[in-house]
Amino acid sequence: MVHFLEVYGYWVVFGAVLAESLGVPLPSFPVILMAASMVVGTRFSIGGLLLVSMTGAMAGDMVWYSLGRFRGRRILRLLCSLTLNPDSCVSRTENIFVRHGLKSLLVAKFVPGLNTVAPPLAGMLKVSPLRFALFDLGGITIWASSALALGVIFRTEVEWLLEWLQAFGKLSVIILAILMAGWLLLKWIERRQFYQLLEKSRISPPELKELLDRGVEVAIVDLRSDLSYEEEGAKIPGAIHIPPRQFESRYKEIPVDRPVVMYCT
Repeated sequence: MVHFLEVYGYWVVFGAVLAESLGVPLPSFPVILMAASMVVGTRFSIGGLLLVSMTGAMAGDMVWYSLGRFRGRRILRLLCSLTLNPDSCVSRTENIFVRHGLKSLLVAKFVPGLNTVAPPLAGMLKVSPLRFALFDLGGITIWASSALALGVIFRTEVEWLLEWLQAFGKLSVIILAILMAGWLLLKWIERRQFYQLLEKSRISPPELKELLDRGVEVAIVDLRSDLSYEEEGAKIPGAIHIPPRQFESRYKEIPVDRPVVMYCT
């Protein structure tokens, strides 16, 4: 990475930030931090790095904002399907926006997943382009500035770490790759086990309709977030709407004398 930064300069920082903003699993924060630690004795400057980082992040975020504004929830679901926890991605992100509004954009870059999902969600909610740009730019500035500050403050430690990695050569790359692969495998196993548990108690929509047509009394619980409940027109008559964040305080509203069916987005 040091070699690429020395040869291609600002283009490496811009490309890394833009790629992460577009959803590529490439952490750009360490790239900015590393470039900041190289300011002394190179062509980098703090102002130049800040400008390049903000431009790359803003460009990627505006792409997703536009897609969310014109394509709606389909874009949000597509992005969440690419995460390791797609089942909670949509509801978690919507809950953050419902609770904190546009202020959540100020910290979105620091929260894994929210970084990419927040812009299309803002577009889906028809937030004005100007308001989105102002809040998003504020969050980007805080995020990029913190990376630059850490790079300057811990310049000596970063140089030591880079020298240590270079001393191990390819072995350090292999170790990092093994650790990353192991973590991804663990998350995949957890997800498979969760799905297997769900399959044991899953009921399909046609099966539920058949029960209702036969007059079987079934307690139906709609677990969609407030935002999803209002945005999506389809609602099952008689269903009890309990948003996920209210479940612990309202679960006693669910009848216990009949089968219970829960559904969400």
